[in-house]
Amino acid sequence: MLRVLSVLALLCAALPAAADVYKWVDNEGKIHYSDTPPAKGAAKTVDLPNIGTETKPAESPAAELKPREAPAPVQAAAPPAPAVAAPAAVRGMPFDVYIMLRTGMNEGELIQRAGPPDYESFEGSVGNAVVTGRRGRVQSFNNLELRRLYYYPTSSDPFTTVVTLTGGMISDLQRTRKF
Repeated sequence: MLRVLSVLALLCAALPAAADVYKWVDNEGKIHYSDTPPAKGAAKTVDLPNIGTETKPAESPAAELKPREAPAPVQAAAPPAPAVAAPAAVRGMPFDVYIMLRTGMNEGELIQRAGPPDYESFEGSVGNAVVTGRRGRVQSFNNLELRRLYYYPTSSDPFTTVVTLTGGMISDLQRTRKF
């Protein structure tokens, strides 16, 4: 009962806060706000936002008296012409990197060791794959992505290396002499 009375007392105390607020400008140009209108002169009633609703932040009173300036016109500039990209240099794959690659190695390790490929192709999806882990665990995967990464020959390394990735893991390595 005591709680109900205290809530009612707080609500009754808040009723005067809902009274009108008046705004006026005195002879010196200062803006005044009050809950009673001035004795002499005209005053405007200020609309107060409802409590608990979203409102935009209030502007300062001085901003209300100044006329707003029109924004400066925006001049559209033509976007710079895209630079013609030079063809990427063929990196190839040195033999010492190739011998470190193994089937079952993930794509991240491959890229870390060999770098980005010179060409990449997406071959689609394959049906199922069954992988036997170190402890004899059998895992099966469905709809695995099949991609091939190509590392082209260079003058110092005349081999083309093709790495086949199935589901992000190396499933096949091929190295063919091209010169």
